Amino acid sequence: MYETIPLIPQRKLRLYQEVERRYQVWIVVLAIVALTLGVSTLALHGRVGTPELEGYDAVYDSVMKEYESVRDDPYLRRYLIAKIKSLAAENEVDSDLLFSVVAVESSFRVVAKSPKNARGLGQLMFGTARAFNPGAVSRPDDLYDVHLNLDTALKYLKATLVQNRDDMRTSLLVYYYGDSARRPGFEDRDQYVRKVMDCYNRLQERRRAMDGSVVTFEAGYRPSG
Repeated sequence: MYETIPLIPQRKLRLYQEVERRYQVWIVVLAIVALTLGVSTLALHGRVGTPELEGYDAVYDSVMKEYESVRDDPYLRRYLIAKIKSLAAENEVDSDLLFSVVAVESSFRVVAKSPKNARGLGQLMFGTARAFNPGAVSRPDDLYDVHLNLDTALKYLKATLVQNRDDMRTSLLVYYYGDSARRPGFEDRDQYVRKVMDCYNRLQERRRAMDGSVVTFEAGYRPSG
């Protein structure tokens, strides 16, 4: 006795084939989307976590590992290093100085917020940020954007350096305390300049250990260039 095999109507067969085709198309689309998101995520964090990355700095990376906010995230460290170096170069400011300011101001916490409402890596007040980057900063939370915060901090830092004829000590005081720091005999009650100088000199000491060269600065130092 032969088994009877029911035949699938041609219409239903075409329907099944169409569903299968659309399913395969969606699989391909989802795969492309996942790949694109993966590439974008790598780009956001510095593309890949290798020391050969353009903009990578082994000295910066070694110091950043001492900070809890970035210690366990090599991708974020590399992203911040690349941003600091590229933006400092664009603004013609010493990247070691910017690195040191960010280290002291926020300990590399991207979403840092002070009791006085200074925000982000460079701990900028909203009013100050709008004054120095009016076309980009429109609301306080904009300052949690890494690129925007660093770019604005650099504009502010460079302006203080220009206004004070590259006197590093006075420029750092103004960055931290505001224009009142220009008064004769102004007291750095938080030892801000010393902290930034200590970080800056620590970077230089580590560079010396790697390549044999070092430049340190003291109060009143005027960078060349």
